[in-house]
Amino acid sequence: MATILFEQPWFISAIGTVLTVVTFYGWIQTGNSIALKTAIGFAIGSILLVFLNLWVITDTEKIRTWLMDAAGELQKNEFDKVLKRISPDRTERVQSTTDRMKFFRFSVARVTKIHSINIDYKGSTPTADVRMNAFVQAESDGMSGKLPRWVRLTLEKPDTEWLITDFEDRDAQHEFMKSSSISEAFGPSR
Repeated sequence: MATILFEQPWFISAIGTVLTVVTFYGWIQTGNSIALKTAIGFAIGSILLVFLNLWVITDTEKIRTWLMDAAGELQKNEFDKVLKRISPDRTERVQSTTDRMKFFRFSVARVTKIHSINIDYKGSTPTADVRMNAFVQAESDGMSGKLPRWVRLTLEKPDTEWLITDFEDRDAQHEFMKSSSISEAFGPSR
């Protein structure tokens, strides 16, 4: 319910508009003052909920913005800013990747699709699991390449900012292949 209330303003405004129009139409057809008051109430309530929705920024929305900002920094080759988004408690895999990053010049870096953002508030430090697709185009030692990837990030929020502690990357179709079990749909291959 909180996701709908705080992260989907179009859904709230659509429901509010439908309810307002239906009750306003009922007032026009019947002349009943209760229908008019209800229509006005739905209109005011919908407007207030949309403003509330836009005013409250959830951690999920913050992470989405954080991901887009990080991709922009990588595309501009602002490695210092990117490194500030990495936790000091990072895994060896993250450390190895950051060490190699300075040998590349990125011309494109973008998040193409965010599949899920799951936040866990249990424990002393909130953590998040992000599953997404990304695309980079980079050059190193005169050779350039394009690389679409499926990426899973593990983030933590020790203070006010989210930081990367671990990541995993696979073929860009990984999420599709995992979610649509082809072998279950068609049976085992022969």
